[in-house]
Amino acid sequence: MLTHEFSAPFSFSKTAKYIGRYENAQTHAVSDRQFCQVLADEDGYYLVEITPHGENAVRAEIKVGKFTSAREAQLQHYMLRTFGCDDELLRFYEFSETDRYLRKWTREYCGLRLVGMHSLWECLSWSIIGQQVSVASAFSVRSRLALYCGAVVSWQGKVYEGFPTPEAVLSMTPDELRNCGLSRQKGEYLQGLAQELCLGYLSASLLSESDPAGIRARLIQLRGIGPWSVEYAMMRVHGDPDACPFEDIGLRNAIAREYGLGRQASVEETQNITERWRPFRGYATFYIWFTLLNSTK
Repeated sequence: MLTHEFSAPFSFSKTAKYIGRYENAQTHAVSDRQFCQVLADEDGYYLVEITPHGENAVRAEIKVGKFTSAREAQLQHYMLRTFGCDDELLRFYEFSETDRYLRKWTREYCGLRLVGMHSLWECLSWSIIGQQVSVASAFSVRSRLALYCGAVVSWQGKVYEGFPTPEAVLSMTPDELRNCGLSRQKGEYLQGLAQELCLGYLSASLLSESDPAGIRARLIQLRGIGPWSVEYAMMRVHGDPDACPFEDIGLRNAIAREYGLGRQASVEETQNITERWRPFRGYATFYIWFTLLNSTK
Protein backbone atom coordinates (compact mmCIF):
# COMPACT_ATOMS: atom_id res chain seq x y z
CA MET A 1 0.00 0.00 0.00
CA LEU A 2 1.33 3.44 -0.94
CA THR A 3 0.22 6.99 -0.19
CA HIS A 4 0.81 10.12 -2.24
CA GLU A 5 0.44 13.51 -0.56
CA PHE A 6 -0.22 16.87 -2.23
CA SER A 7 0.95 20.34 -1.28
CA ALA A 8 -1.19 22.01 -3.96
CA PRO A 9 -5.01 22.00 -4.08
CA PHE A 10 -6.36 18.55 -4.87
CA SER A 11 -9.83 17.37 -5.84
CA PHE A 12 -10.17 13.62 -6.12
CA SER A 13 -13.74 13.83 -7.39
CA LYS A 14 -12.94 16.24 -10.25
CA THR A 15 -9.86 14.27 -11.27
CA ALA A 16 -11.75 10.98 -11.16
CA LYS A 17 -14.54 12.54 -13.23
CA TYR A 18 -12.06 13.18 -16.03
CA ILE A 19 -10.64 9.66 -15.75
CA GLY A 20 -14.11 8.15 -15.81
CA ARG A 21 -15.11 10.02 -18.95
CA TYR A 22 -11.97 9.99 -21.07
CA GLU A 23 -9.68 7.31 -19.64
CA ASN A 24 -11.91 4.39 -18.74
CA ALA A 25 -15.24 3.43 -20.28
CA GLN A 26 -15.88 0.79 -17.59
CA THR A 27 -18.33 2.49 -15.25
CA HIS A 28 -17.62 0.04 -12.43
CA ALA A 29 -13.94 1.03 -12.44
CA VAL A 30 -14.38 4.71 -11.57
CA SER A 31 -16.43 6.71 -9.08
CA ASP A 32 -15.94 9.97 -7.21
CA ARG A 33 -14.42 7.95 -4.34
CA GLN A 34 -12.19 5.47 -6.12
CA PHE A 35 -10.79 4.32 -9.42
CA CYS A 36 -9.09 1.12 -10.49
CA GLN A 37 -6.23 0.64 -12.92
CA VAL A 38 -4.76 -2.50 -14.47
CA LEU A 39 -0.97 -2.30 -14.73
CA ALA A 40 1.49 -4.76 -16.23
CA ASP A 41 5.06 -5.89 -15.59
CA GLU A 42 7.19 -8.96 -16.23
CA ASP A 43 5.04 -10.98 -13.83
CA GLY A 44 1.79 -10.16 -15.63
CA TYR A 45 -1.20 -7.90 -15.13
CA TYR A 46 -2.31 -6.69 -11.70
CA LEU A 47 -5.08 -4.46 -10.36
CA VAL A 48 -4.59 -1.30 -8.32
CA GLU A 49 -7.29 0.67 -6.51
CA ILE A 50 -6.77 4.40 -5.88
CA THR A 51 -8.80 6.07 -3.12
CA PRO A 52 -8.71 9.40 -1.24
CA HIS A 53 -6.70 9.33 1.98
CA GLY A 54 -7.67 12.23 4.17
CA GLU A 55 -8.09 15.69 2.70
CA ASN A 56 -4.89 15.99 0.69
CA ALA A 57 -3.62 12.55 -0.25
CA VAL A 58 -4.47 9.38 -2.11
CA ARG A 59 -3.80 5.75 -1.32
CA ALA A 60 -2.89 3.03 -3.82
CA GLU A 61 -3.45 -0.61 -2.97
CA ILE A 62 -2.86 -3.68 -5.09
CA LYS A 63 -6.09 -5.66 -4.99
CA VAL A 64 -5.13 -8.48 -7.36
CA GLY A 65 -1.51 -9.55 -7.68
CA LYS A 66 1.57 -9.67 -5.48
CA PHE A 67 3.19 -6.58 -4.00
CA THR A 68 6.86 -6.61 -5.07
CA SER A 69 9.62 -4.03 -4.98
CA ALA A 70 9.44 -3.70 -8.78
CA ARG A 71 5.70 -3.09 -8.61
CA GLU A 72 6.17 -0.59 -5.81
CA ALA A 73 8.51 1.43 -8.04
CA GLN A 74 6.12 1.15 -10.99
CA LEU A 75 3.21 2.21 -8.84
CA GLN A 76 5.11 5.23 -7.50
CA HIS A 77 5.81 6.29 -11.08
CA TYR A 78 2.16 5.74 -12.00
CA MET A 79 0.98 7.92 -9.10
CA LEU A 80 3.43 10.70 -9.90
CA ARG A 81 2.45 10.78 -13.56
CA THR A 82 -1.29 10.47 -12.93
CA PHE A 83 -1.49 13.41 -10.53
CA GLY A 84 1.32 15.61 -11.83
CA CYS A 85 3.60 18.11 -10.18
CA ASP A 86 2.33 20.28 -7.31
CA ASP A 87 4.82 23.06 -8.04
CA GLU A 88 3.76 23.34 -11.69
CA LEU A 89 0.08 23.44 -10.74
CA LEU A 90 0.70 26.21 -8.20
CA ARG A 91 2.63 28.21 -10.79
CA PHE A 92 -0.21 27.74 -13.25
CA TYR A 93 -2.73 28.97 -10.69
CA GLU A 94 -0.61 32.06 -10.06
CA PHE A 95 -0.31 32.66 -13.82
CA SER A 96 -4.07 32.19 -14.32
CA GLU A 97 -4.78 35.31 -12.28
CA THR A 98 -3.48 37.39 -15.24
CA ASP A 99 -6.20 36.15 -17.62
CA ARG A 100 -9.93 36.37 -16.89
CA TYR A 101 -10.75 33.12 -18.71
CA LEU A 102 -8.04 31.11 -17.01
CA ARG A 103 -8.97 32.64 -13.68
CA LYS A 104 -12.58 31.57 -14.16
CA TRP A 105 -11.64 27.95 -14.97
CA THR A 106 -9.06 27.51 -12.23
CA ARG A 107 -11.38 28.89 -9.58
CA GLU A 108 -14.30 26.74 -10.72
CA TYR A 109 -12.22 23.56 -11.08
CA CYS A 110 -9.66 24.18 -8.37
CA GLY A 111 -7.87 20.96 -7.44
CA LEU A 112 -8.33 19.28 -10.82
CA ARG A 113 -5.05 17.60 -11.71
CA LEU A 114 -3.65 17.47 -15.23
CA VAL A 115 -4.10 13.71 -15.45
CA GLY A 116 -0.96 12.17 -16.90
CA MET A 117 -0.26 8.76 -18.41
CA HIS A 118 2.51 6.55 -17.08
CA SER A 119 3.05 4.66 -20.35
CA LEU A 120 4.45 6.10 -23.59
CA TRP A 121 3.33 2.92 -25.37
CA GLU A 122 -0.27 3.23 -24.20
CA CYS A 123 -0.43 6.97 -24.89
CA LEU A 124 0.84 6.71 -28.47
CA SER A 125 -1.26 3.59 -29.11
CA TRP A 126 -4.37 5.39 -27.88
CA SER A 127 -3.66 8.28 -30.24
CA ILE A 128 -3.41 5.83 -33.16
CA ILE A 129 -6.57 3.95 -32.17
CA GLY A 130 -8.53 7.17 -31.78
CA GLN A 131 -7.62 8.71 -35.13
CA GLN A 132 -10.73 9.76 -37.11
CA VAL A 133 -13.18 7.79 -34.96
CA SER A 134 -15.47 8.68 -32.07
CA VAL A 135 -14.37 8.25 -28.47
CA ALA A 136 -16.93 5.44 -28.10
CA SER A 137 -15.49 3.60 -31.11
CA ALA A 138 -11.95 4.00 -29.80
CA PHE A 139 -12.98 2.59 -26.42
CA SER A 140 -14.61 -0.36 -28.18
CA VAL A 141 -11.40 -1.17 -30.07
CA ARG A 142 -9.30 -0.83 -26.94
CA SER A 143 -11.66 -3.14 -25.04
CA ARG A 144 -11.51 -5.79 -27.75
CA LEU A 145 -7.72 -5.62 -27.81
CA ALA A 146 -7.56 -6.00 -24.03
CA LEU A 147 -9.90 -8.98 -24.02
CA TYR A 148 -8.19 -10.67 -26.97
CA CYS A 149 -4.72 -10.27 -25.46
CA GLY A 150 -5.77 -11.22 -21.95
CA ALA A 151 -4.95 -7.78 -20.54
CA VAL A 152 -7.68 -8.14 -17.94
CA VAL A 153 -7.99 -8.80 -14.22
CA SER A 154 -11.05 -10.12 -12.38
CA TRP A 155 -11.98 -8.82 -8.94
CA GLN A 156 -15.17 -9.19 -6.92
CA GLY A 157 -17.05 -10.65 -9.86
CA LYS A 158 -16.11 -7.89 -12.31
CA VAL A 159 -13.56 -7.73 -15.11
CA TYR A 160 -11.14 -4.80 -15.30
CA GLU A 161 -9.43 -4.05 -18.58
CA GLY A 162 -5.86 -2.86 -18.97
CA PHE A 163 -3.83 -2.28 -22.11
CA PRO A 164 -1.96 -5.05 -23.97
CA THR A 165 1.82 -5.07 -23.86
CA PRO A 166 3.79 -4.27 -27.02
CA GLU A 167 4.81 -7.94 -27.21
CA ALA A 168 1.17 -9.07 -27.16
CA VAL A 169 0.17 -6.70 -29.95
CA LEU A 170 3.23 -7.62 -31.99
CA SER A 171 2.23 -11.29 -31.87
CA MET A 172 -1.20 -10.66 -33.43
CA THR A 173 -1.96 -11.39 -37.09
CA PRO A 174 -3.46 -8.75 -39.41
CA ASP A 175 -6.78 -10.61 -39.30
CA GLU A 176 -6.76 -10.61 -35.50
CA LEU A 177 -6.11 -6.88 -35.46
CA ARG A 178 -8.95 -6.29 -37.91
CA ASN A 179 -11.27 -8.45 -35.79
CA CYS A 180 -10.52 -6.09 -32.91
CA GLY A 181 -11.72 -3.17 -35.03
CA LEU A 182 -8.44 -1.78 -36.36
CA SER A 183 -8.08 -0.86 -40.02
CA ARG A 184 -5.18 -2.37 -41.94
CA GLN A 185 -3.26 0.89 -41.72
CA LYS A 186 -3.86 1.40 -38.01
CA GLY A 187 -2.85 -2.20 -37.37
CA GLU A 188 0.43 -1.56 -39.18
CA TYR A 189 1.02 1.64 -37.22
CA LEU A 190 0.33 -0.09 -33.91
CA GLN A 191 2.62 -3.02 -34.64
CA GLY A 192 5.29 -0.69 -35.99
CA LEU A 193 5.23 1.20 -32.70
CA ALA A 194 5.34 -2.06 -30.74
CA GLN A 195 8.35 -3.21 -32.76
CA GLU A 196 10.19 0.08 -32.14
CA LEU A 197 9.79 -0.49 -28.40
CA CYS A 198 10.52 -4.22 -28.38
CA LEU A 199 13.71 -3.81 -30.43
CA GLY A 200 14.88 -0.85 -28.38
CA TYR A 201 14.73 1.69 -31.20
CA LEU A 202 12.27 3.69 -29.10
CA SER A 203 12.85 3.86 -25.36
CA ALA A 204 9.93 3.92 -22.96
CA SER A 205 11.97 6.39 -20.91
CA LEU A 206 12.27 8.87 -23.81
CA LEU A 207 9.75 11.27 -22.31
CA SER A 208 11.66 11.45 -19.04
CA GLU A 209 14.46 13.30 -20.88
CA SER A 210 14.80 17.05 -20.41
CA ASP A 211 15.05 18.21 -24.05
CA PRO A 212 11.49 18.82 -25.34
CA ALA A 213 12.66 19.66 -28.87
CA GLY A 214 14.65 16.43 -29.13
CA ILE A 215 11.74 14.37 -27.84
CA ARG A 216 9.35 15.96 -30.34
CA ALA A 217 11.81 15.33 -33.18
CA ARG A 218 12.04 11.63 -32.27
CA LEU A 219 8.31 11.11 -31.88
CA ILE A 220 7.34 12.75 -35.17
CA GLN A 221 9.51 10.20 -37.00
CA LEU A 222 7.18 7.36 -35.96
CA ARG A 223 4.65 6.11 -38.52
CA GLY A 224 1.12 7.09 -37.59
CA ILE A 225 2.27 9.79 -35.17
CA GLY A 226 1.52 13.35 -36.25
CA PRO A 227 1.77 16.76 -34.56
CA TRP A 228 -1.38 16.23 -32.47
CA SER A 229 -0.11 12.89 -31.12
CA VAL A 230 3.28 14.43 -30.31
CA GLU A 231 1.78 17.30 -28.33
CA TYR A 232 -0.65 14.93 -26.60
CA ALA A 233 2.23 12.71 -25.51
CA MET A 234 4.27 15.69 -24.39
CA MET A 235 1.34 16.85 -22.25
CA ARG A 236 0.20 13.50 -20.85
CA VAL A 237 3.46 11.53 -20.50
CA HIS A 238 6.30 14.04 -20.43
CA GLY A 239 4.34 16.52 -18.34
CA ASP A 240 5.34 19.54 -20.45
CA PRO A 241 3.19 22.36 -19.00
CA ASP A 242 3.28 24.20 -22.33
CA ALA A 243 2.42 21.32 -24.70
CA CYS A 244 -0.55 22.27 -26.85
CA PRO A 245 -2.38 20.09 -29.41
CA PHE A 246 -3.97 23.18 -30.96
CA GLU A 247 -5.50 21.22 -33.85
CA ASP A 248 -7.63 19.25 -31.37
CA ILE A 249 -11.35 19.33 -32.18
CA GLY A 250 -12.32 19.30 -28.50
CA LEU A 251 -10.04 22.25 -27.79
CA ARG A 252 -11.48 24.19 -30.73
CA ASN A 253 -15.04 23.42 -29.61
CA ALA A 254 -14.28 24.46 -26.04
CA ILE A 255 -12.74 27.75 -27.17
CA ALA A 256 -15.79 28.42 -29.33
CA ARG A 257 -18.05 27.85 -26.33
CA GLU A 258 -16.03 29.69 -23.70
CA TYR A 259 -15.14 32.66 -25.91
CA GLY A 260 -18.64 32.95 -27.42
CA LEU A 261 -17.59 32.53 -31.04
CA GLY A 262 -20.86 30.93 -32.13
CA ARG A 263 -18.99 28.41 -34.30
CA GLN A 264 -16.01 26.10 -34.05
CA ALA A 265 -12.75 27.97 -33.64
CA SER A 266 -10.40 27.68 -36.59
CA VAL A 267 -6.90 26.29 -36.14
CA GLU A 268 -5.49 29.79 -36.63
CA GLU A 269 -7.85 31.27 -34.03
CA THR A 270 -6.95 28.47 -31.63
CA GLN A 271 -3.25 29.14 -32.11
CA ASN A 272 -3.75 32.85 -31.47
CA ILE A 273 -5.80 32.33 -28.32
CA THR A 274 -3.55 29.63 -26.87
CA GLU A 275 -0.50 31.86 -27.39
CA ARG A 276 -1.87 33.96 -24.53
CA TRP A 277 -1.57 30.92 -22.27
CA ARG A 278 2.20 30.46 -22.63
CA PRO A 279 4.06 28.97 -20.78
CA PHE A 280 1.10 26.95 -19.45
CA ARG A 281 -0.76 26.00 -22.62
CA GLY A 282 -0.87 22.36 -21.50
CA TYR A 283 -2.57 23.13 -18.20
CA ALA A 284 -4.91 25.67 -19.80
CA THR A 285 -5.86 23.17 -22.51
CA PHE A 286 -6.64 20.52 -19.93
CA TYR A 287 -8.81 22.89 -17.92
CA ILE A 288 -10.75 24.12 -20.94
CA TRP A 289 -11.26 20.49 -22.02
CA PHE A 290 -12.85 19.95 -18.62
CA THR A 291 -15.40 22.70 -19.31
CA LEU A 292 -16.81 20.51 -22.08
CA LEU A 293 -17.06 17.52 -19.77
CA ASN A 294 -18.69 19.62 -17.08
CA SER A 295 -21.26 21.00 -19.53
CA THR A 296 -22.61 17.48 -20.17
CA LYS A 297 -23.46 16.62 -16.56
